[in-house]
Amino acid sequence: MEKHFLFLSTNPIPRDYFLSCLLEAGIAEESIEFFDDVSGEFIAEANQSAILDDLFSVLHDDIGAPLACLAAHQRTSFEEKLLHNALRYLPNQCCFPTDVIMREISFGNFTSFGPLMKLFKDVPRDLMLTAGTYLRCGLDACLAASKLIIHRNTFNYRLNAFIAKTGLDIRDYHNALLLELYFDLGGGRL
Repeated sequence: MEKHFLFLSTNPIPRDYFLSCLLEAGIAEESIEFFDDVSGEFIAEANQSAILDDLFSVLHDDIGAPLACLAAHQRTSFEEKLLHNALRYLPNQCCFPTDVIMREISFGNFTSFGPLMKLFKDVPRDLMLTAGTYLRCGLDACLAASKLIIHRNTFNYRLNAFIAKTGLDIRDYHNALLLELYFDLGGGRL
């Protein structure tokens, strides 16, 4: 599953060196975009995060400035806010939105709570119930359909509708964890 890997540094990033490191890590050159001298993004498979975690630690030493990398399902103002906090709380590593939100909360920073709640505010209740049941059933679609007392095809239709509405494919562990965090923070009662 592809992710948006957003990156940010406190100092200008040497583009040629940075690009060569990303290419060596298996990132496709056409997916890399710089927004300015200190930030950008690339699209890559989610399983690249482990390799990138090691890479960003080394890049920090070579560049001489803190870096952050956030692997997210999309790029919106919410993810960009999380990226800035990743640089503050989790520098020189590749992390996920839930990592940043949990670190923020541990420091008494609840500024991501509102934007997280907004991600799901317009999702119909039946789709939230379907997604929540899927989480509670350990991402087992057959068991979730059974618990909801609906046909498996109906379950698949609702799950796909949830994914289309939110852009959050919860069949991916880190996306599922973000939805779980939403429920745990009181974002919805099923």
